[in-house]
Amino acid sequence: MQRRLVDNIASDHLSCPICKDPLQDPKLLPCDHTLCCECLTQLIHSSRRYNKFSCPVDRREITTPSYNISAEEWANSFPTDDLAIVLLQAIAGDVTTQGKSKNAILCTEHPQNVCDFFCFGCYQIICSECAVENHRSTECNCKKFKNCAHLAREKLGDASDEIVNLISQGQDIVTKEIGKDQLLLQSRQQIKNTVLRLKSIVYNFEKMVNRKSLDILNKVESVVNVEELQKKTEEIVIDLKRVRDEIENLKSQTSTKDMLTVLSNVPENLQKNTDRFNSLGVSDDPIEIKLELNETFLNLCDKLLDQPIGSVHVVRADKLYFEDTEATVCNQRIKFSSDVLPSCALELEPVLQIKDEPSGQENKIAARFTGLTLHGHAIIAIDNANFKVKRFRDTITDNIIDDMSIPGVYGITNIHENDDVLVTSPGTQSRLFRLSTYESLSIISETVTDKAYYDIARLPDFAYAVICHSRPRSAFKKRANFDWSRGVTSHIDIINVDGNVLKHFSESFLCEPTEFGDPFIMPLKSMCCLPNGAIIVSIETKTNSFISCINQNGRVKWTYNLNDISEGVSFYDGKIYVFLRESQVVRVLSVEGGLKPTSTFKLPHYIGDGSSLIVCRNLLTVIDKTCSIKLYKLQ
Repeated sequence: MQRRLVDNIASDHLSCPICKDPLQDPKLLPCDHTLCCECLTQLIHSSRRYNKFSCPVDRREITTPSYNISAEEWANSFPTDDLAIVLLQAIAGDVTTQGKSKNAILCTEHPQNVCDFFCFGCYQIICSECAVENHRSTECNCKKFKNCAHLAREKLGDASDEIVNLISQGQDIVTKEIGKDQLLLQSRQQIKNTVLRLKSIVYNFEKMVNRKSLDILNKVESVVNVEELQKKTEEIVIDLKRVRDEIENLKSQTSTKDMLTVLSNVPENLQKNTDRFNSLGVSDDPIEIKLELNETFLNLCDKLLDQPIGSVHVVRADKLYFEDTEATVCNQRIKFSSDVLPSCALELEPVLQIKDEPSGQENKIAARFTGLTLHGHAIIAIDNANFKVKRFRDTITDNIIDDMSIPGVYGITNIHENDDVLVTSPGTQSRLFRLSTYESLSIISETVTDKAYYDIARLPDFAYAVICHSRPRSAFKKRANFDWSRGVTSHIDIINVDGNVLKHFSESFLCEPTEFGDPFIMPLKSMCCLPNGAIIVSIETKTNSFISCINQNGRVKWTYNLNDISEGVSFYDGKIYVFLRESQVVRVLSVEGGLKPTSTFKLPHYIGDGSSLIVCRNLLTVIDKTCSIKLYKLQ
């Protein structure tokens, strides 16, 4: 009963309301509630607002005696609760006769001593004698238990951060290996498909050779057929014997009329059977059969039998060529020799270059192209630096047809089955313009939008997808230092030709952290639209770059990592084209039959970022916010 009373007093009146442990260095608040000094310091540090904090028991506000006082100094300034200390000492029933706590840690080096020190250099619990004798080096940092709480929390926090970093590193390793494994699976499947196709070719070739061989054998059999010759000869002989028997029979007859009748038919019978003998084509000369094979074909077959079909190469996914290759497979170093011609990216042929630079005019600003569309036999480009829409001929370099000025102009796209185009203007007052291209460029309509629209792409059903970037006014001059939690947004809207928003794809799934990491301030870089209404958008994060496919319901259908910085993206003739900044190539992905790379294009004389990519009419062009636009012809 006495022990229970003591425990109740200790738990109800002598325990800290924050840590729930017996009071350590108890400090008495003005509201007569007592806290551990360390718990009080942490409470002040975490909940201090306008130099006030609230008691955790009755929520009474306590004001600081000085605005410059630290949390630790403020906590130590409260009076010590001496009564609590006396009561704790009085009811310490768990103390042994030797004066050592039952929960005390005995020193392994000095069993008679209780450990009351911790060395933060060696991370060991020690006694005072150990601290004096064995932990005096510069790397050691020994502190008494009552002074360890703050530093221990700091060290535990550091250990926790290190563990989190290691977990993240492990997850990154797994994520990268999963990506590699997916690429390997695709490569294996491509090789399997190629081998199956090769087997089909060999099978068809074997059937063709067998058929032609049977044709040769049939011809050999048909040259001389003794049984057929014998059968035909016997038929002629039987017919001649019949005529002979008739003549012999008529010789003994007395009727002259009957004899003359038979005699009149004899020449015809003799001639008929003579012709039949001649038709057999029998010669007195001996004959033989010879086969003359195609020597070129035979030599080619002999050569192919000794040649390898191909070789397997383990290469990096972003390499354009392969040579003799070494790789580690199942912890074994394997060398693959090249016995087929090296495969390389196809080099596209440059067709046209538009370079609108200042020509002797000091005040003219160099062009900065941010958008382009092919319209009829003309190229309509957006010069963002000079706020102009410019139209060029698509066959003559730098031959401008006409232009017009629009403040803040940025993106452009064609209108469905119409000579007009839509132009975005995310300037001081964001607007959407509809321009006529008939005869000369002119404004048909102008719509003020409440969002700043940049890139624009045409969707089916007379709708358009636009990329919207926005940021708080305070972020204007320090954009690079802001993150999403401070109000920066980047999202996609679906609008009609009049600028009315039909659907809104918020940044909640487009721009928040994904499996590839946190996004940049403006992560949506370029986009294109598929015939089924899906939107392909290139996204860049702090650690990776990828493309995603979003359907009309706002769901991400798939995400594809190309192991490079994905810039401009375009769709044409069942394929997705992506410009890769580091490799300086255009990767082509097939949409039908599963998303997989089909080819790679090099763009000669192109060294830009490729932030926008347009593919149509067997032409490919890249716009990268410079004063030059190059057009290439797809082979």
